[in-house]
Formats: sequence, structure tokens, C-alpha cells
Amino acid sequence: MASGPHTFAICTVFSPERFKGNPLAIVAVRGNALSQQRKSLIAREFGYSETVFVHDAPGPGLPRRIDIFTEQGVEIPFAGHPTIGVIHYIFTTCERFVPPPNGGRGEHERQQAVLMTKAGPVPVFYNPYRMVAACAVPHNMHLHKDRVTMDKILNRQPQIQIVPTYDRIKDKTFPVVSGVKGMTFVLVDLTEAPDVLGSLKTSEAPDYELDAEWSPGFEGALYYVRKDTMDQESEPTIHAIQARMISQGVEDPGTGSACCALACYLATGEMKDLEPRVKAESKEEGNVADELAKKTEEVKLEDTNKSDTKDKEKEKFERHVYAIQQGVEMGRLCTIAVEVDLKVERDGSRSIANVTLSGRVNFFARGELSPHP
Repeated sequence: MASGPHTFAICTVFSPERFKGNPLAIVAVRGNALSQQRKSLIAREFGYSETVFVHDAPGPGLPRRIDIFTEQGVEIPFAGHPTIGVIHYIFTTCERFVPPPNGGRGEHERQQAVLMTKAGPVPVFYNPYRMVAACAVPHNMHLHKDRVTMDKILNRQPQIQIVPTYDRIKDKTFPVVSGVKGMTFVLVDLTEAPDVLGSLKTSEAPDYELDAEWSPGFEGALYYVRKDTMDQESEPTIHAIQARMISQGVEDPGTGSACCALACYLATGEMKDLEPRVKAESKEEGNVADELAKKTEEVKLEDTNKSDTKDKEKEKFERHVYAIQQGVEMGRLCTIAVEVDLKVERDGSRSIANVTLSGRVNFFARGELSPHP
């Protein structure tokens, strides 16, 4: 296939609204004609938290390769919001959906494909009627031995000491979790001191040590507050969470990989530091949680993991659903839905079977990269 022209699209991920969500640049690479070094330079020029490069499919129905670079030009194995953005892109631009005759839906209601990432093959799904994208997230969850003390957090966020509720968490330590190798986050639970979440500033992530063979890689800090829950008949409970991800002197408005790591950590429920969820402290907080849960119901992609229903009937699974709101303080509200399926063995032990990330996207600019000498 001839190379060029390389085209690009700019979109916001995890929001259907323009200029909300997490901005993303998607570059269509024609004929594999961009080197990794050139991709790094282009990503730095766009300046978004990530830029994703989508390669041509080698043949009809075959997986497309994607490469993800940070704003510093560093390639990373997987990231949630670039993957969700790419799903919308390929099914609305590269493989445009054609509605079936007579307004029927049937097998056309959900489209699916596979993306090849540095973290491995990723099954992806798109519902053209609800305009929701989802991906089966690669997961290799690892809880590191190191825990982050509040002193290390104060080295990056000294201003939180003056928050009235700070004393409730001053003696706590926090886990360091990798969802996949190369993407690691300290998970800072501020549920007992929710006012601290709003007082955070852009900074580096707190210092922490990674276990052998899990370094180097991206290291961030996800600060979060657990809100209320929403129960529905015959449906999994939806857990509402508000979060902020801060690393490398910047804040990311919507971080799919960090939210997936948090969801896996909370869903397993096997960590000693996990404490019962704190109820919403006011009617206003409860209303926010209810609204967030409803939004998550809207962005969940139905039947994502139900293709093997008959096989699953022979086994026992638990589904945990998380409605994560991020980017509030930045004015770039993101609504991120994460579903975690746990396989329950006969001896009662549980393991992570599936992790599904879903959300909406809004495209607002398209263009063409000028050829380089």
C-alpha cells in the first residue's frame, strides 16, 4: 500500500460534549511509513497527554496495530483513553457502519475487532446506536511490596496539611498497583477526607519503589473518593467514584488505565487496607452519585462479555461496575465506566477474568500531516 498522506483527527474521550473529556490526537499511518522516532516527535508536537497512531489493517478483518506515545514522546504499552478514541475512529471512519435494511438491528447492533498493542491483542467493541466504545483491557494486576506514606505525598502536595479533614488520613499508607507491566499507580484513598481531593495541585507523583522486573514504566498517582452506590434489580451494584490522576507535573482529565487498575484493586477486595465504603456525607453528594451512576448506565456497552454465556453458566462469576468521574476540577468532565468480572473458584478464591472499559467520544477537528523531507 502506498504511503501517505497521513491524516489526523482530534477528539475528546469519555465525554459526548465538545471540549470536555480528555483530548486525544489520532494519526492514521499509511503504509507503515512513519518511524517510531517520527511518531515520538509528532506526539510531542501535538502536546496531548497521549497521541495514538493507527496503522492500516494488513487485510480485511485483520487486527490493526496501534502505537501510543505520551506528550513527552515516550511510547507506552497501553492506555485507556487512546484505545477508546481509536475504537470510535475505526468504526466511524475506516469501517463506516451501514444500518441494516428495514431499520433492523440484529447482528449489526454491536461491531467488534481486535487492536494490536504493545500490551498484546485487545478485543474492542462498538455499539453504533448508542455510540459507545468498549475494550477488553489487558490486565496483569500486580500489588507491589512498597506502600506510599503520607510523608511522601506531602513532599509533592504540602498544601493538603491545612485541609481540616487531613488529620483523618495523616497516618495512612497507600498501595502501589500495576494494571499491566509498564503502567503503575499509587492509589490514594481520600474517602475519609474528601476535601483533600479538591486541594491537590499539579506535581510529580510521590516517590515509590517498584518490584523487580516491573520497572521502568509510567508512574502516576490516582487520588480518589468513594461516593455512594446505586443498586438495581437483577443488575450489579454501581460504585460511584470521583478521581484525579496527577503525574509528571500535569493532571490528566481522564485516565482509563489508572481507573482500570483502581477498579481491579477494589473488586478483588483481598487487600488488608480495603475498608468499607463510606456513605455519602450529604444529600447533595448522594444526588451526584446517583446522576453519575445513571451516566455510567448510558455508557456501558451491553453484552460485552456475554458471548460465552453458555460456558460461564458452568462457572461462577461476580461482576463489579464502577462509575468513575474524573477531570471535574479541570473543567473537563469525564465519565468512565469500568466493569470487572471475577471468576470464583470452588475453594472460594477469586481471580480477575475480564476487565472492560467503555465510554463515548466527540470528534471536532480533522486534518492532514504535511510530508516531511
